[in-house]
Amino acid sequence: MCLKVHVMANILVCEDDKLIGRIIERKLLDGNHKVKVVENGSIAMRELKEQIFQLVISDVMMPVNSGLDVISYMRNELKLDIPILMISAISEEDNVREAFRLGASDYISKPFNVGLLKDKVSHLLESKKVFI
Repeated sequence: MCLKVHVMANILVCEDDKLIGRIIERKLLDGNHKVKVVENGSIAMRELKEQIFQLVISDVMMPVNSGLDVISYMRNELKLDIPILMISAISEEDNVREAFRLGASDYISKPFNVGLLKDKVSHLLESKKVFI
């Protein structure tokens, strides 16, 4: 018999659209995760310096600093090896490629299905064997 371990994590969500941020937060809270939602990359970078997260979910296009800036900061400055799930509009395909080049783990196109979001979050956390 195979038992599936439920992974609870501290997740940072970077999303400048308040409605999308709330939808993501609610879905993650339903999974018993701890969630911090911020509205731009600058705040995200500050939070990453101050707290430990097991996963980052970030929009690509945000004010102040983009999701690409956040990935670069995480990988190059902080040397964090945690999963990063990017959220992007299909028309931003070049940005998605750049996100993967910088170290993103996966992405979801907007508009997205919340069930798919939950599945991708579970997969990323399980693949890193993240437990808190």
